[in-house]
Amino acid sequence: MNKNFKQVLGVALVSTALMAASCGEKTKTKTTDSIRPTEVEARENTLKIGYYDVDSLNEQYKLVKDISAEIETKMKKMTSGFEAEVKSFEKWATDMEKKLKEGLLLSSEEKKFMEQFQRRQMELGQKEQQLSMEAQQMQSDNFLKATNRVNDFVKRYAQENGFDMILQYQIGGQVTYINDSFNITSDIISGLNKEYEELKNDLNK
Repeated sequence: MNKNFKQVLGVALVSTALMAASCGEKTKTKTTDSIRPTEVEARENTLKIGYYDVDSLNEQYKLVKDISAEIETKMKKMTSGFEAEVKSFEKWATDMEKKLKEGLLLSSEEKKFMEQFQRRQMELGQKEQQLSMEAQQMQSDNFLKATNRVNDFVKRYAQENGFDMILQYQIGGQVTYINDSFNITSDIISGLNKEYEELKNDLNK
């Protein structure tokens, strides 16, 4: 469950390219001058960029752990009742098939058994599908809420600390390499966990 949720909580990565170019035409000489490297570097250095590691966030963000545990607990409760129904159906079907093989059922009883068998089997299949849909919906809802909370914090963090851009990095994602000097993962995780603990304390008052 943890793995699936982390995969569900795993957000699409952002890639960006920065390019600055300018040219001007000299009227007298009719030659084109490009911006010198030092000028380009000066413009790029005005941008403050950071990134956080999504895999590390999934492993260390307490909200993700609590959500995974909560979903696992709910799923156990949901499936325990269903599993009991399946076992009851299998026992009933086995007993009836034994009587059928031993020739103990009347024609009308055999027909009724077959009708009940098909009906109960179909009902269990439908219930299993319903439980699967409920589990997916539960994960999707929590994924969206967790993602919204992360995005909201990152946005506020960027504004408060003067960042022009904050990217997400994940192994296997679109971003292959980012200089580690831009890594703000620990700040993001620390800030998210602090806010999460404060919210839990407020709700428990």
